[in-house]
Parts: sequence; structure tokens; C-alpha cells
Amino acid sequence: MKNLVYYLNKPGGTFTATEEEIGHPGPGEIRVRTLRSSVCQSDVVIYRQGLSRIKAWPAVLLHEAACMVDAVGQGVTAFQSGDLVALGCDIPCGDAHCIYCGDHGTGEWTSCPNTQATGHEFPGFARKYAILPDWFVRLGPIVKFDDPVTADEACHLEPLACCLEGMTRVINCIENRIVVLVGAGSQSTYALQCALAMGARKVIMINRGKERLERVMKDFEDPRLVGLLWTEDVVENVMEECKPFNEPHFVMINASAEAAYMLGARVMGYGSVLDAHAGVKGASGRPRIEHTIDMNNDIHYRLQCYQATHGSGMRGIRLAQQMLAGKRLPRIHRMTYDNERFHHSQIFSAINRASDNNSLKIIINWED
Repeated sequence: MKNLVYYLNKPGGTFTATEEEIGHPGPGEIRVRTLRSSVCQSDVVIYRQGLSRIKAWPAVLLHEAACMVDAVGQGVTAFQSGDLVALGCDIPCGDAHCIYCGDHGTGEWTSCPNTQATGHEFPGFARKYAILPDWFVRLGPIVKFDDPVTADEACHLEPLACCLEGMTRVINCIENRIVVLVGAGSQSTYALQCALAMGARKVIMINRGKERLERVMKDFEDPRLVGLLWTEDVVENVMEECKPFNEPHFVMINASAEAAYMLGARVMGYGSVLDAHAGVKGASGRPRIEHTIDMNNDIHYRLQCYQATHGSGMRGIRLAQQMLAGKRLPRIHRMTYDNERFHHSQIFSAINRASDNNSLKIIINWED
């Protein structure tokens, strides 16, 4: 059968629609048909400047996808034709004996030095059909959804899983606590919805741009949600909003900038957990960001916790599956306006819209 694949010839280049033959899944494999793919800021960066992990061009981008199982290979019992599934980005290295990715591994794929990622080493979902290898089907990252979860909702699984990895690594850091989110992009918007669903006392969102902050505050209005512009007195304003506490309990950095990391460290206090969620990197590599920590007076006597999460394994994916299936994020559809929905023939326009400062989550429809 024919498969439609969009290849990007080079960073900053052109997407070309190509028809290719695709066969039937082999033993342990499944063939999926893409229904929706959403655009991550990583896709914007890859389009603009490339990625060292992509060794060969042309490349197939997009790693946030909801699909329908189209056919299953011999021996597959966990999935059947017609299942709605969603996929993670970080995937096992394929070595059955790997201590992280293998059959008896920890499942912490992002710690594996040979880990793969959809849209990087593994072709992305800028294509109509894909065959998933047996180890992908057996180990993940893939989960299925029953009604009434829609394809639009399911395509949020991957970024939501990444967010939940950071918010749940330390137990009891969200419920009845003060949460600070640096940045008002899609990851912070997922985080604020999760924090509210998890019973946060207050969520404080900080952003430089007024337009996107106002959009999030309007669409996700809640008595526990506070928006602060990133001004010179933002630290003092955060501390004021934390009262009667002296500082926030959980800080998530969702802005890929050195200034965001420095701001996050400045609002740390007694018992604070900081999740360095958005890494900083550019065409020249990853810059060094230094912050001095007193291991005794900060870490021990102030009970501070510094952590970092990027990507997700099956733990985060299953948490995201539960959130979506349980309808615990009832306003998630507000992350995508009508002008943030595109047909698959408009991939360039979709990525261009995702780069706008006021956009949140771009969804590409693969159903003709």
C-alpha cells in the first residue's frame, strides 16, 4: 500500500510530500495510521537549526502523535486493529539486555546513553502510516485509549507525560502547595492544569510576554491561578503571592533561557523543589549556567531539592494516560485555537505558527 511521508531536506529547508510503499507488519509489529500530530517547540528548533542527533537528512519530523492501529503482526495481543493509541517521544534503545531499556530494565530510557527518540534517530510522524518494531510494541512508549477520549486529546499524551515526570518525581510537592511556573508556553500550561487537578493551593505563572500570559489566564481562569509579568520586581511579587508561606514549594522552569534558570534559583526557599525542565541549547551547543549552592545550609538545613526532567518513560506516559482518560484536564482543548489547527499539507505553516509568542499547542490533522 502507499504511504504519504513528508521529508524535510535540511534545517530551514523545504518539506516534500513523497509516496512510498509500506508493507504489512511482521511478527510482534503493528502498523499505525496517524490521526493527529501536535507541534512541540523542539520541532521548531529542529526545523530552524537542526539537531546533532539527526545524523542524516532528509529527515521525518514530529514526535507527538495519536494514531489508529491499522494492522497487527503475528503474536500481537495487546493491540488490535481499530485501537486509538498515543505515543511517547523517548523510546528504548532496542537492546533487550539494556539495564534501562531492556526487558528487565528500569524503564528510564532517558538515562540510557543509546536511547532513541521519535523524530530524531527514529523517523517521526510527519507520515500517514508507520510500522512500529516489536520491541517498541512490547516495551513502549505506546498506550491505548477507549472512548470517550478523542484523537485531539490523545495527541497531548507525550508532552503531558514529560510534564508529569517533573511534577511527580518528588512525592507530595504539589498537593496543598504553592507552585511557580517560569514561562507561559505549552509545558507550563500543561503544568498548571495538572497542578490544579492535583490539588495545588496556588499556581503562580510568570512570563515576559503579556499577550500569551493574558491568553492563559483567560482560558484557564481559576481562583488559585495568578499571573505575573516578568518585571524587575518579579521576585518580590512572587514572595508576596506565596504568603502566608515565605517561598514557593515547587518551581518548574519551562523557559529555555539562562535568565529563567537564574530566576528559578532566586525564588527557592525552605523545602522548595526546583525542576529544571526546559534545557537551554542552541546551534553552538549547551551553555554553562552556574549557580552556587551551599550543600549544608541550602540543601540540608533548608531541605531544598534540585532536579531535572526531560522526556519521559512509561511511568510518565501512564500518568498522562490516566489524566486524559479520567478527564482530569477538562479545558485542555483551549490550548488549541481554530487558527492553530492545520491540515497535513500545511506542516510548514503549522511549525511557523508554533513559533509565535502567543501560540500554545498546534495540532495537525492527518484525516482527509
